[in-house]
Amino acid sequence: MKMTGILLALSLWGSVFAVCRLGKIRFWFAPVVAISGIGLFLFAGALTGKLPLFADLALAAGLAGSGYFAGCLARKKTAFPGWTLPGVCIGALAGIFCLLTLSLKLTHYDNFSHWALIVKYLLLVEELPGAESTMIPFRDYPPGVSLIIYYICRYAGHSQGMMLLAQNGVLFACFFALAGIVEEKRRFLLYSLLGAGCAMLFYLNLTIRINNLLVDFLLPLLALASMAYSCREREKFRLCLGQSLLLGFTGIVKGTGLFFAGVAGVYACWRLVQKEREKGARKSAASVSVAPIAAVLAAVLVMAASLAAPFLLWQDHVRTDLAGFEGKFQIIGDVKGDEGEGIREEGMGESVGGEPAGEDLYGQIAGDLIQAAIHPADRAFQAFVFCSVLTAGAFLYARIWLKRKWKLLRVYFLGVLMLAAYYGGMLYLYLFTMPEEEAVRLAGFSRYACSGMALFAGMLLLCLVKDVENSFAVDIDERGAYRAYSSPGAKRRYQNAVLVTFLLGVNFFYSECSGLEVIRDGYEETLPGRVQALAGDAWPARGKEDPKRYLVLASDAEGQVSSGEMRYVFRYFLWAEDVEVRDIREPEAWEAEIREGKYDRIFWMPGEP
Repeated sequence: MKMTGILLALSLWGSVFAVCRLGKIRFWFAPVVAISGIGLFLFAGALTGKLPLFADLALAAGLAGSGYFAGCLARKKTAFPGWTLPGVCIGALAGIFCLLTLSLKLTHYDNFSHWALIVKYLLLVEELPGAESTMIPFRDYPPGVSLIIYYICRYAGHSQGMMLLAQNGVLFACFFALAGIVEEKRRFLLYSLLGAGCAMLFYLNLTIRINNLLVDFLLPLLALASMAYSCREREKFRLCLGQSLLLGFTGIVKGTGLFFAGVAGVYACWRLVQKEREKGARKSAASVSVAPIAAVLAAVLVMAASLAAPFLLWQDHVRTDLAGFEGKFQIIGDVKGDEGEGIREEGMGESVGGEPAGEDLYGQIAGDLIQAAIHPADRAFQAFVFCSVLTAGAFLYARIWLKRKWKLLRVYFLGVLMLAAYYGGMLYLYLFTMPEEEAVRLAGFSRYACSGMALFAGMLLLCLVKDVENSFAVDIDERGAYRAYSSPGAKRRYQNAVLVTFLLGVNFFYSECSGLEVIRDGYEETLPGRVQALAGDAWPARGKEDPKRYLVLASDAEGQVSSGEMRYVFRYFLWAEDVEVRDIREPEAWEAEIREGKYDRIFWMPGEP
């Protein structure tokens, strides 16, 4: 690792420590809050045209935090976190994922049409793309996580593995925050249950996996991290401070981030009101005043403003700095769906959208969406059925065996209402914003549905963990480990539950790692691997585009030419705009152009006739 990478690591630790120490935010939530704060700070720098300066300032502030930590350590005012079994397990998992991530490379279509492309642009040009920046076709997409990746790669290196490590670092910070929901730290069952649930959430991310920079899986995790923080934080000011950063950052990760941030924001407001009611219940009626109500309203308004402000600033940027640019659609933003659906465009930098579906197709699209949502082969529907069965079983077990009233069923029905709103929003997008050609085939439906279902499943998981935690007959911290069970049978059931959940979590984790290793080992056979071997990976100084005219001859047997995928991949690696891809089986489309000397260089894809 280069020296700037070491400084970056120290800076990140200093930022986390400062958030934890000065902001008095629990250590579990400090990483994701710090990342959100850095992301919003870089966002401000990007909007003002001073992104490199703001990146250096963020680095310097983090290093100052690291110095503050060293001073506290020297005065014995703080200490490194102690060794605990949950901490060791989490640290080991993080280390394995880091090592594996650094060896991975990008494969998904959308990396090269936008998500990796915008990161490469930021690293080369160090500013947001303007209306004239035709290298970035979807420059109206919010840049939230892309700015974090830019920040990490600016100091640690430009490799694809480092890009993935940066994004997965945000993912891990979210998972780390979920562990913060546990209050009784010595109950390993709570951590094993949470770990098994988090590992199972990866089932909803199998379409894109974590070797890509797409944000569909990150959005629900950011919302869940926000919910976990709202659940644990009892002080209004700290809750308002943390949520202002979390909600604001989530809203600029993607257009749909506003929905996920909104769900988390509603829960945060409800927790504020609930906590104030609990305080009021402990006081006499004579002591009740309007001050607490005013404080709650002020906190709600601050969180609402923090959520809306970054999103509105981005919309203003699109309206002014990108004036004249016509994007595909403004609310959701993706190029290609799960099953090979892509944009078939005529020219880069032009409008990549199309006319929305006509009224005569509304019924067909709505019917197709409903059928897709309840199709047994749909991964999101499978997860919904599993969560429904698990919820019913857990509820009956709690009522009949434990004689307890869990909140799980209540959260389940609230989650169903959330899903209904989410699917309704998806239908609106397909009907009124997406180009007709993509709407009629529900482009990207599976990926979008899994994103909403991950939030639903995560809400149930957090509630289940809290219900289990509140169901122990004995407080382990009060009675001690040797008297922590109501009976020998209860201890036996506890041990069996730990074993089952731990094995489930390890199994899902191992399966994910094995799948990623297979993808890594097969990279050379993928389209990006073949193109990189042929064209290299250009990183020109100051982001100057290659002015040469390129022709790529390849077979369209798998639709990689007609979908535009091969063109996007070549443009990314060559860092050239003038790239044309022709079907080699149609020589009448390119033979005459070659004879006329139209191109400076011609690529013939290996393996083609």
